[in-house]
Amino acid sequence: MSGSLTIVGLGPARPDNLTWEAVKVLQAAAADPHGWRTYGLAHARELATQVAPGLQIRSLDYLYSLPGVDRPVAYADLAEMLTRRAFSDGHHVLYLVAGSPLFYNDAVLAIRRRCAALDQPVRLVHGMSFVDLVLDRVYWTGHGGLQLWSAWNVAHDGVDLDPRAPALLVQLGEFGRAGDALDADRSPQMLGRLRDRLATVYPSDHPVIVLFSSGPPDYNSDGRRLPLSQLAEAPVPVYSNLWVPALDGPGLEADLAPPTQAVRP
Repeated sequence: MSGSLTIVGLGPARPDNLTWEAVKVLQAAAADPHGWRTYGLAHARELATQVAPGLQIRSLDYLYSLPGVDRPVAYADLAEMLTRRAFSDGHHVLYLVAGSPLFYNDAVLAIRRRCAALDQPVRLVHGMSFVDLVLDRVYWTGHGGLQLWSAWNVAHDGVDLDPRAPALLVQLGEFGRAGDALDADRSPQMLGRLRDRLATVYPSDHPVIVLFSSGPPDYNSDGRRLPLSQLAEAPVPVYSNLWVPALDGPGLEADLAPPTQAVRP
């Protein structure tokens, strides 16, 4: 049987962020519901059906709520299921993901690794990453490079930042080692640990900027500038990120940029 597996990046937020390639793939699947099997989490399903009405998308939400099952196990199960549907059962399979498939997506990594082990092809439809959205609120010059880390890496894994270059630390709401726990109310746990780690390198009044999305329906980029010492004083949205300007870097990179897109009526 001849099937296929395609991973579709939907971009970080609105239908406006989808590539034309992604739109064409989604609309083709909607036009041929018997020829395609499409899978995605709730946020991916909501976004995809806005550009491809009638697209039948099977929910994967259950994988992330099974008791006693952490994310790595869920990702392995997902990879096995999707590759079996495509290459054993002969279906044309779409897996929908938010943002770019290649930015901090361990599920996609597991799927790609399994396809390689099976010597089967996988098509990637690239999407705009969340990095494009959140950097809208800072002035990154690029002169000192850019460090990109999970907040967990710095707060708990002992990763030391180079103070000569700016850093973007992602998923401030994470408080579980396996990536199986994201909670805005519990985010100060991560923020406090992160603040203390950064304070070994940066002064307490060093400016940092929390970067996040305003959420539906507009998903405009948003930001809050504060001194490092105040980082853990309030919760942040689950998928928030932290911009840490370089020490003695361009002063511009420590500023919070104004919004570049007006809120829709």
